[in-house]
Formats: sequence, C-alpha cells, structure tokens
Amino acid sequence: MIVHKRFARMDWPLFLLALALSGVGLLNVYSGTRVLSSSGIPLFTKQMVWILLGMGVFFLFSFVGGGWIEEMAWHIFFTVVALLLVVLLIGKVRGGAQRWLSLGFFTFQPSEFAKIALILVLGGYFSGRYHYDGLGFLDLVPAVGITLVPFLLVAMQPDLGTAGVFLIILAAMTVIACVRGKVFLLMGAAGAAAVPGLWLMMKDYQKQRVFTFLDPGSDPLGAGYHVIQSKIAVGSGGFLGKGYLRGTQGSLRFLPEQHTDFAFAVFSEEWGFAGSVVLLLLFLALVSRMFHLASQAQDRFASFACGGLASYFLAHILINIAMVCGLFPVVGIPLPFVSYGGSSMLTNMMALGILANLSRTRFTFPPPAENPFSV
Repeated sequence: MIVHKRFARMDWPLFLLALALSGVGLLNVYSGTRVLSSSGIPLFTKQMVWILLGMGVFFLFSFVGGGWIEEMAWHIFFTVVALLLVVLLIGKVRGGAQRWLSLGFFTFQPSEFAKIALILVLGGYFSGRYHYDGLGFLDLVPAVGITLVPFLLVAMQPDLGTAGVFLIILAAMTVIACVRGKVFLLMGAAGAAAVPGLWLMMKDYQKQRVFTFLDPGSDPLGAGYHVIQSKIAVGSGGFLGKGYLRGTQGSLRFLPEQHTDFAFAVFSEEWGFAGSVVLLLLFLALVSRMFHLASQAQDRFASFACGGLASYFLAHILINIAMVCGLFPVVGIPLPFVSYGGSSMLTNMMALGILANLSRTRFTFPPPAENPFSV
C-alpha cells in the first residue's frame, strides 16, 4: 500500500523527461562511438547499462523515507569529502588529471556526487538560518566555508571546471535562500577579487584554454583545434542536419571527446538547428519542472534543496552548450543525460530521485476539506 501511494504521488513528467533525454543521449553515444575501435564492451552498451542502473537509483531515492535525506545530508557530505581525499592519494590519472577512483569493475568520479552532497548540506543549513528580512553576511560565512572544502579538493585534482560548479551552486542557493542584496553584491566583489588568485592556481594548459577561448584562431592546429572543429560541426548541420549517422566531423574523428564533453556537437551536426531546438526544449521542460516543484514544496529544506538541484542542472546545460559553441572556455562539464558517463548518469538520476522525493512534501498539508489520514 505504501509503495502504491508513493507511485501515485510520483512526479512522472520529471521521470519521463529524463528518460527521453537519456534515449536521445543513447542514440548520440552510438553515433559518436561506432567508429571508435575497441576490443572491450561497446560504449553504447555500457551507456544502456548506466541508464538502467540510473533508473533503479532514481526509484531508490524516490521511495526512501521523506526525512531520511535531510537527516543523512551531512553523513553523505563527509563520505564524499573522504572520497575526494582518497582520490588525491590513490586516484586514477587520465589526461594529466587525478579525478577517478577505480573499483575494478567500475571507475567513478566522486566530484560528481559531491555536487549533490553540497546542495543537500547547503539546503539544510539555509533552511535552519532562514528569516524573512533576508540572510546577512555572517549567515553566509559558514556556507562559504562548507563550499570551499569540496572546491579546493577538486581544484587540486586539478579540475577547475567542476570546482567552479560548486561556486555556482553556492551563488544560486544564496539567491534561493533570499540573501540581502548588499550581501550578494559583496560576495560578487569578493569573487571578482579572488580571480587573480584563481589564475595563479591554474595549470599552464588551463590558462591556454582561456587564451584559446579569447582567440581560437591564434593556434588553429594546436590549442584552438578542438573549439574550431566543434563550431564547424555545429554550423555544418544547417537547419535540418545531415541525418543520423551521417555526420562527417564525428565519423571522421575530427571532434575531440565527441561522446562526452562535445556530444552536443555530434547531435547538432546530424540533427541541425531544428533538432537542437527540440533538445533544448526538452531541457527547458525538465529544468522548468524542477523549479516548479521547488516552488510548490511546503517544506523549507525541500524547497531549497530542489531549487539547488534545478540550478545544478541549469548550470551544466548552459556551460556545456556554450563551451561547444565557443562561447565559454573548454571545461570538463558533461551535458546531462546526453554525454556518455556512468558517474554523470547515476548522479543525474540520483538528483532527480531526491527531487521527486522531496517534492512530495507539497502534499504534507492537504486542503482543509480533505481527510489527512485518507489514502
């Protein structure tokens, strides 16, 4: 009976939108990887497995007890921080970055799960400090300290793209928690003042990415090659695209990381402007639904956490698409549900499962005419 009631209260539009985007991503992964020579399991098959596992994760976090997520937020956060420390000690190195932990049968990025953990912890913190005249500067100091822990650990891997997402989450949740305007401007000024220090922390190849973003034509066969090829793929799709499996930039392997970071370029080349608009509308519907559920939640923690999760998805979508189109420096931010990756898929499904769970608090206070004990 309990499971039946939870199924009845499940937000199915949220799940179906995620499933539709995952289907688009699965087709895109096949198109982007079919020409890659590999002696192991095809990435298309692996992505299908991740989607199925992700569906299980979605329902698992959707059906756990409503108060469990809030109670376990700090435990999840400390566990993820411990994993980030382990990554710095024994993490697997790929492309000059130490970001992955290998369990033999599964390699994952703890930094992906750290984003969700941070949102839950900040949601709990801000819900406890909230007052109607807005949060002051002293209210924000602990939140900044909490955010800096995963930020610094991930920046040391080094992965400034993912580390930057933690700061975006903090900024978004301060807005959701109604921080006073002057305090928010002060935070912005402090962030701008920290840019020189951040620049000094960056590796040479990361600085080169910024220079390439400003002038990709300065080194078309070197640092600017990836961005130029990506823009060619997006533009060559025209209005209706070249057709599924007919993209040349992807099949001829001109595109870098065409199944992960640059998956949108593969999609745009094959489906064109019209297909890209449809994909963006699906993303818009998903994020709009998430913000709607956040606004309808009657529990303060649920509202803040759901708003943070919606902001997390919005940041990933905007940064990845802007990066592919040459409007943002190249960073390792995947496109939710479309880019290949087990950590990304499981994290996204976990986030939606948590949001679906917390959004059910909109039923906590039924209208007076209803019997609160009725099924």
